[in-house]
Amino acid sequence: MSKTPQYNIKLKPILDALQPGEQTCAITGEKWIMTEEEIACYKRFNVPPSKYAPETRWKILGAFLIGNQIWYQKHPDTGKTLFTAVHPATGIKVLPDSEWYARDFSSVALDYDSQASFFDQLRRLQLQIPMTAEQRVKDAHNSIALVSLGVEDSYFVLACECKRCYFGVSCSGAEDSAEIVLCESVFKTYNALHSRRLHNCRFIRESADCVNSSFLFDCRNCESCFGATNKRNKKHLFFNEQLTKEEWERRVGAIDLGDRKTLESYVQKFRDLVGVAVWPENFNEASPDSMGEYLTDCTGMHACYFGHSNSSNQLWVAFALDQCAGNAFCFGTFSSSDCYYSVPGTSSQCKFSFEPRFSFDVEYSFGCSHCEHCFGCVGLRNKKFCIFNKQYSEEEYWKRVDELKCAMLDRGEYGEFFPASMSSSYYMDAGSTLFFGADEEFGRKIGANLFDPASEGAMGAIAEAQEVRRQADLPSHVGAYVPDEWVGKPILDGALGRRFAYLRPELAFYKTMQIAPPVTHFVSRIRELYEDMNIGSFTDASCRQCGKGLRIAKNRRYPDRTVYCKACYLAYLEQNG
Repeated sequence: MSKTPQYNIKLKPILDALQPGEQTCAITGEKWIMTEEEIACYKRFNVPPSKYAPETRWKILGAFLIGNQIWYQKHPDTGKTLFTAVHPATGIKVLPDSEWYARDFSSVALDYDSQASFFDQLRRLQLQIPMTAEQRVKDAHNSIALVSLGVEDSYFVLACECKRCYFGVSCSGAEDSAEIVLCESVFKTYNALHSRRLHNCRFIRESADCVNSSFLFDCRNCESCFGATNKRNKKHLFFNEQLTKEEWERRVGAIDLGDRKTLESYVQKFRDLVGVAVWPENFNEASPDSMGEYLTDCTGMHACYFGHSNSSNQLWVAFALDQCAGNAFCFGTFSSSDCYYSVPGTSSQCKFSFEPRFSFDVEYSFGCSHCEHCFGCVGLRNKKFCIFNKQYSEEEYWKRVDELKCAMLDRGEYGEFFPASMSSSYYMDAGSTLFFGADEEFGRKIGANLFDPASEGAMGAIAEAQEVRRQADLPSHVGAYVPDEWVGKPILDGALGRRFAYLRPELAFYKTMQIAPPVTHFVSRIRELYEDMNIGSFTDASCRQCGKGLRIAKNRRYPDRTVYCKACYLAYLEQNG
């Protein structure tokens, strides 16, 4: 028997009238085809169709994601400085994770008005309840880390499991590495993107099982290579030229990447090399019956982006990890199932919610943990049958949810995600721009957080320092960096307008890797890595070899790259790889 009969009566004619065909996004004006699969999704989740194109929905979800940002906030009670992903200009307060979990926020509740704006009321509740500052999944020891998956002696890392790493995002099994994004099992590696099982490598893209190498793109099982694309099982390549061991050692030995001008010239040569390389239609592996990008060991993933570990049967889901199934229009479905239009970490049957943890049937809620049957709640734990954090009996709960959903449906609220203004993130460093290619104009259209990132003390004490060094003042060679002279000294990244400082172990790492220390803020460096990545935005293309029609992910740095279908690409590797 339905728990929300009046809502079902209102929704049924809307769903019955749906037909496959062209639709127009209410935000961007772009066209998309509503398919039978999409219509079946609305009926399965019992929700009205969205007014927005699927990629627009991803970008809206992305406005709520950390992406690439670490800010400073003051503890609301003690004034102590905290590291957090929550920008203070959002108005959302934070507490250290241990304090947050020691408190019970169920006493902060609202008596709602079903005829007033649902989102305005939820916003009032949201601003009264702090978020967790670090959002840890596992402990972080001697580290500056957010969404730690188990971190030791690492600094400025996000969603990582690593030891002695710096400036990493979404990496696992990493040690003694820096500037790594979407990597797995990398050791003593610098500046790597979507690669795995690397050792003693520098500037690596889309590669695996490589050692003692630099400037590789789409290489496998390569050793002692310096500049290579689309290669398999090779040694002693120099920008795709096969050399003897002795000649390779002579040429590479004459190159000093510890000198900044030399390093910059080879970075540009590498980009030029990748620009003329052949790209596969996608980097999916062992993912039958799937369309998308960066899918590994998945099944039945349709228009999905970055999934692995036996995720299956999902539609328009990004970052589907650890045996997810049945989700649609979501981001970050970690061990989640049957969730809709949410960021649902480790939950089931949740809709329109941000990071419900170990929860079931939660709707329009923020950061609730171990909850069931809750609607419009913030920061609850171990609760059932709550609306705006207020406890109801089971019977009263369903009666009120039915009333609320009817009113929200009439106002056009039910069926869409939260307004972007409710995000805790600064939009330009959030997932929208980094993963999905959104720009500032799109942010303005959705009312995203486009305040001054330096406002409200978000950049910490370094922004107040009086003595600041300019990029032009920095030594040109790694050997000239005396730690006591440079560690902790504010340096201005003129292009970004932000300051940064070297860490003592960071400088030691650059010397070990013989890399000239960077002269830009780590936010800029990670953005540069994202520019090389295929993003969660798809376009039609043709195989440059056979002309077959393809659906591929866009790439911002290489928008006109040469792409081969899988069959032509494998044939190309047989001949050239």
